[in-house]
Amino acid sequence: MKSHYSILSAVVRPEIQEKITIGLLLVSTNGLFFLCSKNKLSVVRSLIDKSLYKYLSDSIRQIDQAIYKETTNKGTIFIESPHDIQFSEGYLSYLNRYSNNLINFSAPFQIDRNADQQLFGFLFSKYVDATEIPQKRTKSVDAVKSEFFPQVKPYYNTEKEVGISEIPNLLMPVNVDMIGKNEVPVFAQLIDFERQHLNFIQQDVSVLEFLFSAFEGEHPKSFMIAGEPEKAAYPKAHDAWNSLRKWNKTEYVALDEIDKVREYAEMHGVQPLF
Repeated sequence: MKSHYSILSAVVRPEIQEKITIGLLLVSTNGLFFLCSKNKLSVVRSLIDKSLYKYLSDSIRQIDQAIYKETTNKGTIFIESPHDIQFSEGYLSYLNRYSNNLINFSAPFQIDRNADQQLFGFLFSKYVDATEIPQKRTKSVDAVKSEFFPQVKPYYNTEKEVGISEIPNLLMPVNVDMIGKNEVPVFAQLIDFERQHLNFIQQDVSVLEFLFSAFEGEHPKSFMIAGEPEKAAYPKAHDAWNSLRKWNKTEYVALDEIDKVREYAEMHGVQPLF
């Protein structure tokens, strides 16, 4: 059995290397566990510039995405050349030596057992935040797409670009995540409310609006699928999320409840539109 972990810190005063522990990464042959404390991040947010905190939040998201890519593509973290793998002991040692002035990885600590949620919770409580109970992080929008879209191919066209040749009343071409039809058109869009700029969110929402207009009179069924963005890091996006999830034109579905879109298709006999 082989595991190692690294403690993440945010550098709040780089001139004296003052740091606050914010998260933990646990690496094992049977998986990766990663979480940052919302309580600690709230403290960091009050101590550093707003733009730096935004950069910190984006860096944490990138770590999340890299973890998903690592586990999906490799299946295991330890192969014949572990030093070539992200989050191996060698790679974390490199990050420890060459961390930037905002986020810092500790040198990896070895532990003689395989990782599980219980071990991760113990280490997180001991080294990061004893007041927060670690839960599995919600998958990113990209991770959900790569897992979910192959499952709904019998019901929807996925990641489909459509224009006026396919939908005559469409004002302009759009890229829709899922589109099908039973007695009425059915479409869905996944929206990442933690994207770097609000205009990206607006573009995704406009896909729904254009399709509503194109299918006016046909009473289409639509879904907006999204997760709640972190309010401290993305206050404007959080306001947008809070308003749009109440939008009466579409049914809001939380990202971790996306199976509802497949269940609707199965129950109502939805088939790909094209």
